[in-house]
Amino acid sequence: MSEDQTSFEAGIDFESVLRIISKQIYETPLAFLRENVQNAVDAVLIQAHREQADPADSRYRIDVTINGHKVCIRDNGIGMTKAELQSLFWTIGASGKRTLEAVTAGCVGTFGIGGFANFGICSKLEVISKTKADTHGTLTHLSQDDIQSAGARIPTVTVEISDDSAPRGTIVVGHLRNDPNLEEMRRYLRDFVRFVPIAVFFNEEKLSQSKFTDLDDKENLKEVSVSTQQWSNGDLSVFGRLYEDRGHTLVAAVEGLKVGGQEFVLSGQIRFEAGPLDVFKRGFKLCATQVPSIIGVTGRLDSDRFVPTAGRDSLDNTTTAFLGKIAQTLELVAVLAALDSSERIAQHTRIFRYVIKHGLIDKLGKVRVALADGSDSTLANIKRRSEAGGASVFFGSAQKQALNQIMQTRGHIVVIPSGDSNRRSAEQQYLQQYCSAKQLDGMIDIIEPYAELTRFHKLFLSELESNISKSYEVHSVNFLLGKLTEDIPIFVREHGKEKALDILVDVKHPEIAKLESLGFTSIFYSLVSTFCHEYLGPSLKKWSPRFFGNGALNLELLSKRRSELWILVKDDIGVVHKGGQKQVVTRSDIHVVDVRPAPDHDTSAQPVSAHPSQPKAKPRILKLVDDVGATSIGGYYIRMPDSAFNAYGDLLPDCESRGVVWAGNKIEYVVSDAISAAFKYEIRLDQVVVATTNGGEARAEGAIPFDRPLQQMFEGLYFPIPSPLEPFLVPDTNSEIRLELFTDWFDTRTAKRWTSKEDGDN
Repeated sequence: MSEDQTSFEAGIDFESVLRIISKQIYETPLAFLRENVQNAVDAVLIQAHREQADPADSRYRIDVTINGHKVCIRDNGIGMTKAELQSLFWTIGASGKRTLEAVTAGCVGTFGIGGFANFGICSKLEVISKTKADTHGTLTHLSQDDIQSAGARIPTVTVEISDDSAPRGTIVVGHLRNDPNLEEMRRYLRDFVRFVPIAVFFNEEKLSQSKFTDLDDKENLKEVSVSTQQWSNGDLSVFGRLYEDRGHTLVAAVEGLKVGGQEFVLSGQIRFEAGPLDVFKRGFKLCATQVPSIIGVTGRLDSDRFVPTAGRDSLDNTTTAFLGKIAQTLELVAVLAALDSSERIAQHTRIFRYVIKHGLIDKLGKVRVALADGSDSTLANIKRRSEAGGASVFFGSAQKQALNQIMQTRGHIVVIPSGDSNRRSAEQQYLQQYCSAKQLDGMIDIIEPYAELTRFHKLFLSELESNISKSYEVHSVNFLLGKLTEDIPIFVREHGKEKALDILVDVKHPEIAKLESLGFTSIFYSLVSTFCHEYLGPSLKKWSPRFFGNGALNLELLSKRRSELWILVKDDIGVVHKGGQKQVVTRSDIHVVDVRPAPDHDTSAQPVSAHPSQPKAKPRILKLVDDVGATSIGGYYIRMPDSAFNAYGDLLPDCESRGVVWAGNKIEYVVSDAISAAFKYEIRLDQVVVATTNGGEARAEGAIPFDRPLQQMFEGLYFPIPSPLEPFLVPDTNSEIRLELFTDWFDTRTAKRWTSKEDGDN
């Protein structure tokens, strides 16, 4: 008998596929607990919907019991028949939560990874379930030994009769490979279920049924709006009230949502300051995230429209874009309310960057500015005085008080600009547009040309030109060297698009001269890059094809240019592995760089073309030593994956909004242009992060802005490690830290997400 040569049956290595899925979905006992409790919540929600009852009714209950390595999760929800256990729980990719009944009941989950994902941390899994209509319940169980014995074949699940879950409901018993930390699991579960209406018990302690209020500490808040307001952004409207606390921080109580004329449930509270945003669905926490924002958005929101990813520790692209639009709507409301009060303006200093980007200069009338005689005034009052005639308005300089006071004595108004660059720019734009204000010292120009340049000056200019070309693709510039009319190190003299840019540089200015003491080292090259982005970035973005006119990154264009390095990520259950890179970091992975100036340091003896010496390997952790404060960048830094650096590392220094968020076992760096593009560098650990903040409070979740710039060294990019997070990312002498790294870009304008292609990172 001859063999059929025209076809063959495709194979699958089940154990290998299972290993990939389970490790990505249930990577710790915490994830196992969260996901199976969420399944129990969904089962009870459907049962309550069938009985037309409140899920908070005492007839419904979920119990979590942990005894050694055995974790038992029991609910009295709808239960499953033997056929449903086979087709839904023990089948990868199936789900019973996409039905109309499940959607109407408000089920949290939608994806169907199934029970197999539990084997990421379980050696054996038992599931006992019974529906109300069944005479007897069904016990199913499978172990890791069964899977290994099956080899590449799909293993067989054992089925028996059991009434342990009677009269109705499901029991999931997971036998963990290691004993869990009980207190850690209790705190973690409470964070996810504290607002769930169903009674959830952990070893007989109730963790749920806290009231999900639209405001905390309401007695200490003052209402800004007189009634419920409708705040609109295109076809989206958010309903709520606006309050302020005693420190004039604004708080929005969110009461509802309308999209395209259709009403949806949306509730929660938003504080307009930096921090994580907790996202809930029917009281169950989906994740803590950070949305692109200029003034800062933190708090919590709950809506049935929020959808998690397959891993359920983040949101799908549509939800992320939707949440971003809600935040943008509320952010504008907060900015306009802040601009209506001098006290709120003083509290919300980030509003000035928003005002500039969104063209709200005319709203700055209540901003108070300092005058040369030591008094202050609102911008609206200065406008009235200038319109009345007889007084000219000038921008002064804090370094030239004598001239300022003489001008003011003569009846002119001399405004001392703010030290904050965004506020200063906004104030000057208002004064120029509405008061015809002029720079007291005239145009920025060279008053003393420099004819002779040292080796240091030449290298600095060479590196500066290289950074301008690489980071902004601006290739036609002229450097004009000399002492400037104002006490600034550099200035861009703007011409039309067809002409080269003139860049005036005072290479002897202290901001530049201080770099000479560092020598031609790796830190020197990194700080030249930082100097370029901080001083020239706002001006050069106007000429760069990488940016839109409002300063937002053009990720769509960049993804096409770098298609060999970028991957467009789809929200699909098939894309479970996000490209995480596993690393073990020990004390030997820390490389120390001393940035303190050496005594009598002579850079002229070093060749101009010299580059910093490299360590034996690309260091995963950097420690920059600067205990004399020469550069203010001392501290620890962590390297981003090389594939991500190669794909888009050069874009990150131009993103002005930078912060670190931690929650659960994750630390997430977020770098954003504060308009539409956000880069996320996620670090997962094998422990829960509980960091001690500056106030001395230990927090299992939080957010803080960067206190130091990014550093580009050793052919990579390093992110600053805030001191509260050092214990979790910097190993001590006798320990090692296990990390799993993920990076991606997200564009709220197009609702697209990209990650970098792997290229053998270390």
